[in-house]
Amino acid sequence: MQKGPSSNIRALFLDIDGTLVGTDNRISEAVLRAVAKAQEQGIRIGLCTGRTRYTAEPVAAQLWRPSDYLIVSNGAVAIETQTETLIHRRLLEPALALEVARILVEAGEQVYVYEPAFRPLLEESRVLYHPDLPVGAFATPPRYRPYASILSELPFVPVSVAAFGAAEAMQALVKAMREVLSEDFSVIQSGTHTMWGVEIFAAGVNKRSGAERVARRLGISSQECMAIGDHMNDIELLEWAGIGVAMGDAPAEVQAVADWTTANVQEDGVAEAIERLLTTRA
Repeated sequence: MQKGPSSNIRALFLDIDGTLVGTDNRISEAVLRAVAKAQEQGIRIGLCTGRTRYTAEPVAAQLWRPSDYLIVSNGAVAIETQTETLIHRRLLEPALALEVARILVEAGEQVYVYEPAFRPLLEESRVLYHPDLPVGAFATPPRYRPYASILSELPFVPVSVAAFGAAEAMQALVKAMREVLSEDFSVIQSGTHTMWGVEIFAAGVNKRSGAERVARRLGISSQECMAIGDHMNDIELLEWAGIGVAMGDAPAEVQAVADWTTANVQEDGVAEAIERLLTTRA
């Protein structure tokens, strides 16, 4: 892909976990300053995350100036935050979601079914799980709820169905799911080594597809976009962007598709990358 010059960048897409924040869920002062400086220069900011809006909102609220866009659920939902406009939403057909849920449970995994929140409200952000299987420590009520009929019917049209576990087991599950599932699905990996996520969406869903919708709304090309990320679910986004930046501790597969690598989240890699970008625009 022909990459555009840094001086042309008009939008910046930022992953959240492992990129914008570490395990403490806090954006550092250095990163806050760098993002604000980019905003002062007219660069539009989009947070592009595997989180739903419900869990992305507390991070977005830390920015000194609001972000322009939230691209959540790995690109399945895109929101213009200033106007509270839903600009894109691609959901998983309930019958297909139930098919995935049954496959995961038959494989011995707990299954989590996510509601596609547009607004950051608890009753639009539910996560259902099988009541007879162990749940992760993250699955806290009232948002996470046991649901006895999870293999036969759902009370909402979901955005995704997921399983979580150790990296090796989940990577094997990804391979198996891709062999079993049809082209009606998108299988996305994310998380950490000890809590690896496998999430199934409707076909065509990824962070790139969400960012493309935002770029189209802004009237700009991919060459005018920069993206920063650290995990497998960022690969398509980094490949698409005019400048794709991998965090310093990103897996080799992610670094391989990036134009350059910045420091890790503990070393304020996002701030370093933004400063590098802004230096070329001066």
